[in-house]
Amino acid sequence: MFPVSKIPRKPHLVQCFSAFSAESIFSEENIRKTVANFAKMRPVKTQPSTPTKNAAVLVPLCVVEGRVSLLYTLRAANLKTHRGQVSFPGGMEDAGDKTAEQTAVRETQEELGIGQDLIEVWGKGNVIVSRNVTSVLPVIGALKIGDVRDLRINPSEVKEVFTVPLEVLCDPEHIRHTQFRTNYSLPVFTGGRRKIWGLTAIITHLFLKALMPKSVYNPSIKFVPPLKGSLPYRLL
Repeated sequence: MFPVSKIPRKPHLVQCFSAFSAESIFSEENIRKTVANFAKMRPVKTQPSTPTKNAAVLVPLCVVEGRVSLLYTLRAANLKTHRGQVSFPGGMEDAGDKTAEQTAVRETQEELGIGQDLIEVWGKGNVIVSRNVTSVLPVIGALKIGDVRDLRINPSEVKEVFTVPLEVLCDPEHIRHTQFRTNYSLPVFTGGRRKIWGLTAIITHLFLKALMPKSVYNPSIKFVPPLKGSLPYRLL
């Protein structure tokens, strides 16, 4: 189902090649471990208010040119919220959805034009309360597709689809962080076609921690207290 080809890799990642292979990522043992790790991670609240809306997103794994990758979308410019931002496929809970998994799959079908039979759901994580007071629940899934260019993208919701190989996301050279004025820092991934930040970067970070061994992905994302009397600042 998921073919593998040998792609040249940076010297410091050669020893981790087996961890990025499709055989390793999609093995039953690794799927069970990843789902268990993802489910036990603590909920994340980027602000203290109680969420008033529920949403779910799919964290979609796929294989592109033999490399296991994550798929991202660029939201259309006409959308009311988060227009033009990098995101995972997903959206608001519908009245007919019985579970968060159904929400994530339905929204992915609507955005990417992919059949439900081509989305293999692994499991879900814990909620993340976003800045617009929405509870977002990430759902892990694998897309059984041959080429992302064959997807029937819904232009009213998605402007662009792109993928980033796991070894690029895990490469320390492409991991930065943004420090906010309050008391936290968030990861930023710079190795793909577009910079991945915000809520999507949080979910990417949590998923990679659940999926990969610490020897492969264990970035240090720290908050540096500003000097007394200095103005708040952002550190990229």
